Amino acid sequence: MPTFKSGAFVQQCFASHPLSLSVQALALPDRVVVMCTSCDMRHRFLVRTFTTRADEVGNPEREAKDDLAQCVAAHPADLRVSTVDVVHDSVKLRCGACSRTYKLTVSAFETYHKDA
Repeated sequence: MPTFKSGAFVQQCFASHPLSLSVQALALPDRVVVMCTSCDMRHRFLVRTFTTRADEVGNPEREAKDDLAQCVAAHPADLRVSTVDVVHDSVKLRCGACSRTYKLTVSAFETYHKDA
């Protein structure tokens, strides 16, 4: 199966079965791979920025590559996609274990079948 270079596939996947999208891999400095267990598709994001907010309300966003890497290493099954916005080229990930949200500014979306 070919690789589709469009956010439309991840947007449709998220709209159809949002609870099936989980982080499969993080390849720093700029790649995140998300797997959909419902349709066996992989969605790869080329990321420009990784940000998160501190725990206190009103704190500004800060760089979050290291925090996300720690989440992926410690509890990868708890990282889920919580928002996909292809119009604004962004994806949000939510970690159920540490209750942190990560905002990814995406420069390219790619989708391919997991066997490809």
